[in-house]
Amino acid sequence: MKKKTVSLDVIKSKVDALKGKDIKIRLNKGRNKIKFLKGKIDETYSSVFVITIYDDIFDRLSCTYQDVLCGDVRFKTID
Repeated sequence: MKKKTVSLDVIKSKVDALKGKDIKIRLNKGRNKIKFLKGKIDETYSSVFVITIYDDIFDRLSCTYQDVLCGDVRFKTID
C-alpha cells in the first residue's frame, strides 16, 4: 500500500496556524539523539520558520519545512 504524502503547502499552512501558540517539539538530531523542547513559533518565511525555545536560557531554533516533511521535527500544541 502506498504511503500518503503531504505537500509542502499543507505543512506551511499548518505551521502558520500554530504561529504564536505554545507547542511541544520533538527534534531528531541523528544517531539516536532526540530532544524534547517547549516553545513557540515566532516567525514564518518562505522556506524556514523560527521557534523560540522556553528553557533556562533564551534560545531560537530555525527549521525548514523539509524537516517537518521528513520527520526530523515534530510538534503539537500544549493544552
